[in-house]
Amino acid sequence: MAITPSWTDNVSVIASQSVAAGASVSGTLALATKVAAYVFIRIGRTGTTALGAGIVALIRRTLDTNAVGHPGSIFAARGAVAAATSTTVATDSASGQKVLTVASETGFVAEDFILIGGGTVREEWARISKTAAGALTLDRNLTYTHTAAQADTVLNKAECYDPVWVLGGATIEVVVDHTSTGNSIIVEVLAQTYNQDI
Repeated sequence: MAITPSWTDNVSVIASQSVAAGASVSGTLALATKVAAYVFIRIGRTGTTALGAGIVALIRRTLDTNAVGHPGSIFAARGAVAAATSTTVATDSASGQKVLTVASETGFVAEDFILIGGGTVREEWARISKTAAGALTLDRNLTYTHTAAQADTVLNKAECYDPVWVLGGATIEVVVDHTSTGNSIIVEVLAQTYNQDI
């Protein structure tokens, strides 16, 4: 008999939000009755100022279902500090296409992770596959339409970590710590839970 995993997609662990320099944000994911989960951590810039230190992202198991904390971690990463490059959407770029037309592509390179429209209802994360005059070609289609009138900000130096596989049986806590100086950041953490085999 074949085993079919049951999954729940797009579980919010930390809803998209701005985090000021010197602050942190955390969220929990209840996995006590789950097999495991993939955790997706995304961190974007809101300005071009270099950070004094990289943003720290942690995933840790709690000691019980009441989320009694433990300072150790099962995943830890410190992000980059380099200054970001900023531009704006210059011409309407429709959802479902890979080309984002921008005021300037200078400073953006292939393989950059970017945050488009951070803090708006059109916020989305993407990866550049190539650049050309006034255009960023992404490696997947845009989810939202970005218009010249909206002039959504586009910033590179975003960090989209590989999904982290976390075993179930406990509550986990995700912490993103902006212990640095510089602009605020945008943080979003989602999960895909592996509920059971059916």
